[in-house]
Amino acid sequence: MTEKPQNGVQGLKHWRYDLVAGMQVALVSLPLSLGIAVASGAPPVTGIISAIIAGLIFPFLGGAYVTISGPAAGLAPALFAGMLTLGHGDLAAGYPLLLVAICLTGLVQVLLSMVKAGKLVAMFLPVTVVEAMLAAIGLMIIIKQIPALLGVLVPPAKNMVAAIANVPEHFLHLEPQIFIIGALCLFLMFYLNRTRHAWMRRAPPPLFVAAVGIVLGYAFELDVKYLIKMPEDILEGGITLPAFGEVWSRTELWGSVLVVVITLTLIDGIESLATISAVDKIDPYQRKSQPNTTLRAMGISNMLSSIAGGLTIIPGGVKSRANIDAGGRTLWANFYNAMFLILFLFFAKDLISRIPLAAIGAILIYVGWRLCEYKVFTKTFAIGRDQIVIFVFTILAILATDLLKGILLGVAAEIVMLVYLLTPSFRFILAGRLTFHQAFVFLWASLLSLFRSPVIKVKHKEEDGRVYYHVSLSSLVCFNLLSLERTLSAIPANAGLILTVTESGRIIDHTSMEYLHQLKEEYLRDGRPFAIRGMENFQQFTSHSLSARMHDVKLVKEKAALSLREQEMADAAGQFGFHFSPVTVGTLNVHNLIYLRRGSNRQESNVMTGSYDGCDVRVFDYSHTSAPDYYAEYRHTLVLLRPVGDAVLPDLAVTPGDYLDRYLVEYQEVEIAQPKEFARHYKLYAADPERARAFMTGEIIKHLCEHPGFYLEIRNNAVLVFRPERDLEPASEIPRLLSFAALVSRAPH
Repeated sequence: MTEKPQNGVQGLKHWRYDLVAGMQVALVSLPLSLGIAVASGAPPVTGIISAIIAGLIFPFLGGAYVTISGPAAGLAPALFAGMLTLGHGDLAAGYPLLLVAICLTGLVQVLLSMVKAGKLVAMFLPVTVVEAMLAAIGLMIIIKQIPALLGVLVPPAKNMVAAIANVPEHFLHLEPQIFIIGALCLFLMFYLNRTRHAWMRRAPPPLFVAAVGIVLGYAFELDVKYLIKMPEDILEGGITLPAFGEVWSRTELWGSVLVVVITLTLIDGIESLATISAVDKIDPYQRKSQPNTTLRAMGISNMLSSIAGGLTIIPGGVKSRANIDAGGRTLWANFYNAMFLILFLFFAKDLISRIPLAAIGAILIYVGWRLCEYKVFTKTFAIGRDQIVIFVFTILAILATDLLKGILLGVAAEIVMLVYLLTPSFRFILAGRLTFHQAFVFLWASLLSLFRSPVIKVKHKEEDGRVYYHVSLSSLVCFNLLSLERTLSAIPANAGLILTVTESGRIIDHTSMEYLHQLKEEYLRDGRPFAIRGMENFQQFTSHSLSARMHDVKLVKEKAALSLREQEMADAAGQFGFHFSPVTVGTLNVHNLIYLRRGSNRQESNVMTGSYDGCDVRVFDYSHTSAPDYYAEYRHTLVLLRPVGDAVLPDLAVTPGDYLDRYLVEYQEVEIAQPKEFARHYKLYAADPERARAFMTGEIIKHLCEHPGFYLEIRNNAVLVFRPERDLEPASEIPRLLSFAALVSRAPH
């Protein structure tokens, strides 16, 4: 299909796809919702209630397209802490009070959406602090679920320091049968999510693990205290009403409620915007969500959820990815997900109550691990040593205090780091080159510059019939990006943009680099001219395309030694007479290739450019991340070839098996009668089936059959070739990729 599916009444014509996707999402959502409620300290049924409310409300309010909303693990520690605080250590007493805070959080979100503050918080906070918050939440989830995994029934620790201190004692009192169930379920969660055998992942891993837990629970005849507790009557015993009257009458609670509301609003807003942005990048139809509309939808959903006794509601990355993989096209998939959950809740309640807490703990530990695994740290370190310092400090601050204080301390650490980088070294004072007064003036000026508008001047002129806006900038950091955003939002929708970082700009931080890259992608997608000038005078902290950089012309001009991979690729480029550049840059999808649309943090390095077999060619190492794995990099070596002249190649894609089948929505699958070997290893997709069949010559098919595992895409006269099952190709394999791409370009068309 060429049209992009829409929400609302128009989206109902896609009901077959959304219904199937909704059912599969419900199978993922059921155990996750139970686990999130348990991790939050709330009755398990409240997690399902929250998911149902989200599915019934969100599709009618819009704001996104394939995003599935509901309770999220990221907010579980904040809800748990809020419950303990408001209930003075008593979870049962604190829960009705927490519902009031959730309702007020929803009201605040609606008000923020009315003043179009959808991007405000996310833009102002450093990216590294946000990622550290998610990693800390992952650690908190893991630590809090260790007792459940071991079968140790103890009152919840009031803070993370106490929880960590109690871990050794928990291992001394583990229940062998419960530990066997927990350990096996944890192993299955990791194995099933990482196996490459597609048949083993047909059932969602959380659902499969919950089923295994039920079977083992029956086998070991577990006591009910080790199982999920469900109310006898859902309508009477499963719904808790918010204690508005108690909060209003007890003025000593107002301060605590305010802190909880601020914490939930902050975390909810950050995670919601991060999730919808990541999901947009894997949406097969490349639709763009509306942050303010989504924020309003989340606010209304939260108010209604709290009134029904449910938890906070935000978009979920895992469930959204499951929706896309299942073929969901609109928000009606979220609605059908809610309907299936209602059926599960009323007709499978007894079966749900047989799920062991250890199995739920294993599911949650895996979810927590995905937020804080070692790749999160290696990715941050690759961006810069300055970022890993902020990252680790923020995590420790959150664990030592709480989420809100930890985030504020992380922001303070970012300010200190930026001021330190901008301030002359203390040795200048010792050497007599600066006085203490001058140093203090520099320090104060550096601090003020972080919050001063980076826009120096704006001018526009007409070139070749199009208006171009030239914006001159000084230093760009997360704390002054809002001023730049306001300036750019006033530029006409069809105008070109040229940003120039002047010599007065001393630093561009990591958050600003991400902002500039996203801005560049938006202009490219809209077909508007865009350029950034002056970057050549800034020294990158690392080779990562999104690393911070400081103004230093001298260092930029110094030649850096090539790494082993860079040298290998440079030698290969020399063999073909290609130009070689080791610099890592953000990838721009100029040819609108479907493969290059997916994911975020798209960047390329070790780029070879030149002429091969009469075609313009580009060979490069490519990497990207994809929701919900915001940190794990997928790396491949790509060959991009474009014939020179009047040749017009058909748009098509040849994929190994079902690779990317959910993303090739603009094409239809095309069958080729012969040979059967091709159908065994590959699938052909095209907009024009007859033209694609004519184009796929015997020579191309023979090559693909003899070399299984290639991905071939032709779009806008550009040929893309790589092997998805391989990581970075050794330089010795590049001639094979080049010769195949050239073979495709020579095919009759």
